[in-house]
Amino acid sequence: MKKLILKIITISVLPAMAILLIGLRQEQDRIVTLKRQLFEQNKGSVQCLITGTSHTLNGINPTLLPVKTLNLAEKAKPVELDMEIIEKNLDQLPKLKYVIFPVDYFTFYFTGLHEESAAKLYHHWNLKDGFIKSYRLKRYHAFTCGFLLNEHNPDDQDDTIMGYNARFTDLSKFDPNYRLKKYRLKIIDWNKYWIDTGSSQQIYNRFQHFISKLEEKKIKTILVTMPVCQQFYPYLDTNLLIKNRQLIDGLLEHTNATYINLQNYPSLAADSLYSDIDHLNDKGATIATDIIRDSLLSGALQN
Repeated sequence: MKKLILKIITISVLPAMAILLIGLRQEQDRIVTLKRQLFEQNKGSVQCLITGTSHTLNGINPTLLPVKTLNLAEKAKPVELDMEIIEKNLDQLPKLKYVIFPVDYFTFYFTGLHEESAAKLYHHWNLKDGFIKSYRLKRYHAFTCGFLLNEHNPDDQDDTIMGYNARFTDLSKFDPNYRLKKYRLKIIDWNKYWIDTGSSQQIYNRFQHFISKLEEKKIKTILVTMPVCQQFYPYLDTNLLIKNRQLIDGLLEHTNATYINLQNYPSLAADSLYSDIDHLNDKGATIATDIIRDSLLSGALQN
């Protein structure tokens, strides 16, 4: 019996060592996403960065802005992560003039701690010394992204134009009953994984401090609320909408940031401009980007 146990232990040692070595290799910094590769290639010359989640990933086309712009937005990306990326690379962004931050329904409450995709993004950007320390076991790449020898994130394969992911689906062609179901499921999903009201003050304080840091570098912050389709808007919690406006007003009062609320633009009201209930399609993104572009060209964002 002892020999059998020793044999089992001996046989188990080699796979265990192999897994350990692969795990250690995964902790090394490697560029495994096209998004980060694009950033590394352009950070020396980029003048404007678009941050955020899929709302800005699909909703702002960087090629339509009057300065060289890169869309850093990714699915389920907390604002803290974007701030850490910029902070870490600030000395390598010599021409940066503008940073576009979305302040959407969930922005001030979304830490990423309860969302599976967010932890992976921290590893893919090699941000191991910041907020990722809150993740416990997810701090380690192998526990979050697996033990793949040649990992590559396929989610950004369509982000081909300076990080922008164009969508062409037309929401107006969707069945009303299907849409009603989507409204309810989206709110349930956000409340479960994205909305942590206890984090709002922490995220706000971080936001304010970071904007002030950018201003010291003569970098302008542009806050943008991305639109959702008109029929979905009433499903949003009125109390959170009021709280969001208070937090945004606080940032505007204590910093020189500029705010654009795209939800209020009649030109973005039509369902045909959305790919689903809370994402613009390419037509909608063109209109949204033109609004931001016109503000830049008018000099309103320079004040």
